[in-house]
Amino acid sequence: MRVERLLAALLGALLISSTPMTAAAQAPSSDVRTRAEVRTPGTSLDITWDQPMPAAESEALTKSLQGAVEEEGVQTFIPKPNGNGPHYDVVRCDKANHIFTDRNGIFSVRYNCRFNNVNWGFRVSQKLVAIAVGDMRESGMVWHTATKKLGQNGHHTVPIYYQLHGTQGGVKDGDVLHWSDRISFRVNAGGREGTAVLNIGGTFKIARR
Repeated sequence: MRVERLLAALLGALLISSTPMTAAAQAPSSDVRTRAEVRTPGTSLDITWDQPMPAAESEALTKSLQGAVEEEGVQTFIPKPNGNGPHYDVVRCDKANHIFTDRNGIFSVRYNCRFNNVNWGFRVSQKLVAIAVGDMRESGMVWHTATKKLGQNGHHTVPIYYQLHGTQGGVKDGDVLHWSDRISFRVNAGGREGTAVLNIGGTFKIARR
């Protein structure tokens, strides 16, 4: 009987050691991070690191990407509430370029009322250019009003420092235009590599005067 009990105990131990780890056991602990998120008005930057890193290191990298508080007077990509609803920046026909900016990039737009279109450009911020590795992939700017989709510009794979640009037609005086785009690129920050996805977008109104 003693031998049988010993064999049973050994068999039980072998079964336990061969049992796969559960999802909970495999999950990373709370002191490591695999992602960084930087949110600003009109943009979101999400970085998925190739390898988990200590939480403190991840938070330090995220803070460095977040940067300083925006200066007063900077025109952000999204409408600013004025107490009675959103207040849209107005892009007028007689202005060469209307500039919107935040810490992730600069968006410029011109209303070409003579041809009923808008000309736009976007450049990734120098802070992100500094950590980028290789080209960026742009999905293509999407344009719409409150009631209809106007179109989507072409997608590109270009150097990270390149100024994206394009033209969107079919607009009319007084339209409130919404735009959005998605840009992805590889990064190396503090010796850590990962994949960044930058979502940008905003709203403005066009007017002849």
